[in-house]
Amino acid sequence: MNHLPGIWQHLFKTPHQLGWVNVQGVNTRYLEAGPVDAPVVLLLHGTAGSLENFCANYGAYAQHFRAIGIDLLGCGMTDKPDSDYLIQDYAEHVRGVMDALGIAHACVVGVSLGSWVGAALALAHPQRVDKLVMVAPAGIVTDPEEERRVAEGVRQRRSAAVGDPSWETVSAAMKGLVLHPETLSDDLVAIRLEIYRDPRMKAAMPHLLAFTLGGQALSEAQWRTLTLPIQVIAAVEAPNMFLRNAYAIAKKAPHVQLVEMKGCDHWAQYEQADAFNQTSIAFLQEK
Repeated sequence: MNHLPGIWQHLFKTPHQLGWVNVQGVNTRYLEAGPVDAPVVLLLHGTAGSLENFCANYGAYAQHFRAIGIDLLGCGMTDKPDSDYLIQDYAEHVRGVMDALGIAHACVVGVSLGSWVGAALALAHPQRVDKLVMVAPAGIVTDPEEERRVAEGVRQRRSAAVGDPSWETVSAAMKGLVLHPETLSDDLVAIRLEIYRDPRMKAAMPHLLAFTLGGQALSEAQWRTLTLPIQVIAAVEAPNMFLRNAYAIAKKAPHVQLVEMKGCDHWAQYEQADAFNQTSIAFLQEK
């Protein structure tokens, strides 16, 4: 076992609550920290992840915001309807969470799938999203063939992890999210393992991954209509599709702040938590 800070070590000094809210019949898990009258920031995890992915961020965010992390549709401990989930379904579920919690508008911080969902929500309901932070940004196609290869790899790793939910399969799937695998705490792997052992998860995983089959990306015209302020995190030491996505979005969306970050891959919010918290909070607080 490693000795990196676990989820509770990140959270034990931060007042917070863990609860469930009904979103049009979908029982949805969320974590909330920070003053109830502060500006709201929604934190949206990546593919088949969970709200624990932001364990290193809640404490810092709660000093300035009402920070709310949710388990996206079908993910984590949220209910898993028996139908495929496309990007618009994920986005409408997030809007439903906002409605259920009485949130008129919020900033969104999204990782990978979560960043894509945040962009789709801002496109469909521009009055609901004030600013958007995109980590390992998705929702734009820079190379169709690479997009297919990456999507196939995601399907293989997640399907293997839920088909045979062991420490080895889940750990292998998660270590691809970080530049330095030794930085991944056992606690995060253990939670993901418990989620993947949920009897509902094996049937749900194909639904969770339906969006990876293509046809869901925002068009160039749609990116150009996203006029809200966007911060894009470019993990410069991970020269992959998501780095190219970051640069592409910075060129197409009208109001983008590009932040190049070292020492991380897909999970900048975790692997470089202090730097990420500082730069993202500064962006979100700008008038």
